[in-house]
Amino acid sequence: MKRACDVPGTPTYFFYNLGCPKNLVDAEVAAARLEDAGWRRSRDPRDADLLVVTTCAFITAAEEESIEQVLEVAAAKDEAQLLAVVGCLVSREGRRLERLLPEVDIFLDVASMDRLPEAAGEISGRPPVFGPGGAGRRALFTPSHIAYLKIAEGCSNRCSYCTIPSIRGPLTSRPQAGIAVEAGALAAAGVRELVLVAQDTTSWRRDHGEDGALYPLMDTLSAIEGIEWIRLMYLHPARVDPGRLAAAIRRTKLLPYLDIPIQHVSDRVLGRMGRGYRGAAIERLVGELRSAVDGLVLRTTVMTGFPGETEDDFRTLVDFIERSRIDHVGIFRWSPERGTPAARLRGRPSEETTRRRLEELSSLQIDLAEELLAGMRGRSMEVMIDRLVGPDESPAEGFRAEGRWYGQAPDIDGVTWVRGTAPGPGVRVVARVEGSEALDLFAVTG
Repeated sequence: MKRACDVPGTPTYFFYNLGCPKNLVDAEVAAARLEDAGWRRSRDPRDADLLVVTTCAFITAAEEESIEQVLEVAAAKDEAQLLAVVGCLVSREGRRLERLLPEVDIFLDVASMDRLPEAAGEISGRPPVFGPGGAGRRALFTPSHIAYLKIAEGCSNRCSYCTIPSIRGPLTSRPQAGIAVEAGALAAAGVRELVLVAQDTTSWRRDHGEDGALYPLMDTLSAIEGIEWIRLMYLHPARVDPGRLAAAIRRTKLLPYLDIPIQHVSDRVLGRMGRGYRGAAIERLVGELRSAVDGLVLRTTVMTGFPGETEDDFRTLVDFIERSRIDHVGIFRWSPERGTPAARLRGRPSEETTRRRLEELSSLQIDLAEELLAGMRGRSMEVMIDRLVGPDESPAEGFRAEGRWYGQAPDIDGVTWVRGTAPGPGVRVVARVEGSEALDLFAVTG
């Protein structure tokens, strides 16, 4: 069968990226290696010689979404196009995927994603010829002024519900020197906002016997010319040091925005989850952080429907969210994942009960978020411009740009629409909040 890569000329690729920012970083590394081997990115999947689906397998719903995406791409592609499926789902399912998806040409697990040029070359008969791109380069799929920076791979926490250790292995921290070099290269390429990610960022270097190494890392990254904002995601509550974190925010470019997934606050549920802390510790941590950090914005994730979660447990969680007034809450339904200890636990709430609890949590968080944003009316703040918009994309007349204040992380927390003077992406402007709607703010410059 003739492959598009056999046609003379520069071969092209197109990625469909699913899953978390850590997946996205892996995809960017693989895409950069393709470009170093002579490929170029296509704006349209119909024109691409190689179609790549980066998959997620954290929970069953993510697996199903990944499979649906693969089947959709396979049905739409030309027979001359190569189709590659890469990432977490391949790591988890292995040979089973090859039997289920014969229409796929290439399967690469997490550890093998950077071999994409070689794998495509073996099938197309066009072996890669690498140029001088250099190791560690990334082809960003984010806006050019934003980049995720992965500081560690895997996880050793062994929460009872989590598949990550079986997919990505135990915690493996990157050396600080390598992180700094990559951050410097990103800054030189125009990145202004670094979003640090790992499965548990607070565990960085603990596999080397170094506790609290994350805080001095902020000094190293803040010294890099061009970096203006540093954002921390995925902080484990049991390893957050409020005092050191507050000090780092005061002296570095670290934003007072913290993502601390708590999952629950009921002691019974936390014990079954294997989280390693109690509800009182969460209450204490939130209070200490609010006292120590001016302008603190908190994000967390919580889970309902876990085996053994009673109505009292659920009410404890609801009461905490109401009292703590956390700015952003991601809400998830527990699912029994193969191979995890939690999948064997009894006492799972009924589907109807879980659905009701999800709806109540979602409604509560929407109401709280709208109240918090409404309280920002009249406030002046810095907004990082992400993109300029035309009249057809503007939410109302006169709004020329979409951006974010520091309390909004890319892709997950809503945006700030800007009216008035708005320079290009990656530039910060001072704007005054005029109003809010749902999760978005509306502000004016000048």
